Amino acid sequence: MTIVYLSAGTDVAEMALFDVDALPRLLPRDVEDFAQLTSQMHLVRFSTGGDGGYLLHLFANEPVPDSTLRYCLADDKLIGEFHTSKGRIGFGGMESVYAEFKPNPNIRADGSIEPGHYAYTAYRTDFPDELVENAMWVERTTHERWLYHAPVIATLAQFATTYALVIAGRFVPAGLVFLAGFLAGKRLRRLPEYRSLMARIRNAQLAFPSIVVELRSTSRL
Repeated sequence: MTIVYLSAGTDVAEMALFDVDALPRLLPRDVEDFAQLTSQMHLVRFSTGGDGGYLLHLFANEPVPDSTLRYCLADDKLIGEFHTSKGRIGFGGMESVYAEFKPNPNIRADGSIEPGHYAYTAYRTDFPDELVENAMWVERTTHERWLYHAPVIATLAQFATTYALVIAGRFVPAGLVFLAGFLAGKRLRRLPEYRSLMARIRNAQLAFPSIVVELRSTSRL
């Protein structure tokens, strides 16, 4: 029994779960090559409707928890078969479905499960915004809330001041304000306290997958 969390993204509005060892060396130019991977049960495609980052929760021979399943959209679930010869799997944008893809954690993440043949059920999810927000901010202090928003506030103040100085024809002060604001924001994001806060917020967000896949081993080899 295995649970795998993989976070990745796409610039072509389509994600995929795939068997790493079945990938072609280079990115296919023809959609027929992707169709072959799908028919050979090495590729599962998820149309996202938009670019951005997505989080996969994959449950191999493990039931999807009720706390997650209740937010899975059953109306457009996908069912099929998936095979991995060595257990090495990948989750990423369709632009990353090839063996020589240059590692990029924003686009693709790899993991592992037991090798074998599986029947899969895949869902998109729809978590209420307030549920996600509450999880992100539970037990956060007022200071931490301010710290989280500080870079955005500083950036807005920086642009407003720079714009006012440019309109007034004070170009040198405008340049200095812009540079000072940029350096201050960069320094703020490097503070251990800020980085710790962001890590805890990201960890809270891991409880809310965009895509859920349940795999069940079959007797087929």
